[in-house]
Amino acid sequence: MVSLQTMRGYHGIWRWNIERDSATRLVKAWSAISASEMPDSRKVRLANVAWAAGAFDRAYCVLLDDIVRAERAKNVGVPAAMKFLSGPYEHSVDYLLGMGLWMDLGDVLVAYRTIAGRLARLKRHGGRNWSADEIEREVRVLQGRTLTQLGPKPVTLLADAILHHTWDPSEAMTQGFTLHWKGSDPARLDLAEGDLRGALDTLVEDTLQQVDDFVSTALHR
Repeated sequence: MVSLQTMRGYHGIWRWNIERDSATRLVKAWSAISASEMPDSRKVRLANVAWAAGAFDRAYCVLLDDIVRAERAKNVGVPAAMKFLSGPYEHSVDYLLGMGLWMDLGDVLVAYRTIAGRLARLKRHGGRNWSADEIEREVRVLQGRTLTQLGPKPVTLLADAILHHTWDPSEAMTQGFTLHWKGSDPARLDLAEGDLRGALDTLVEDTLQQVDDFVSTALHR
């Protein structure tokens, strides 16, 4: 039997491991912005965009690691302590892991919307480092991206629904959510029909590269 104290210790190491890369990304961006010669007010606004990108990256890392945990639970099982503390029902662990993944996915989409929102705010503070036209172009790219496995709406509008309307995992509501298991020995998890995980990988890679390129260009003017 694994003690709760040991489990807490492992949890702390796990959180540090999945948050390390996104935190490092933000520290590097923050340092570069701070060392630049642009006015302080513009530094703060650009750092806010970098923070949003870091939060997006972090949310995605958490989602990926929770997917790995869910796959391990499906393929290997869970420790007795985890099963006992999850609840009294046969599938209590499955319920908790599924709802955790649903919330993780919501965090990723909302963080994506935050990037678009903070970039859009730069339009009112243009100057040598960026122009209003450049900001409009960057925001249009962000607002045009979709995850077709979740529907035809842009990702930013999916996030709007989460923030202001509903993010209900019932098939009868606005957005269905089902864990899709593919293959066996080991089974692989996806969060929708089709290849949502592959689409998310592309979304995250393209978005972080877009933000990195924008920040780099702004700093070198």
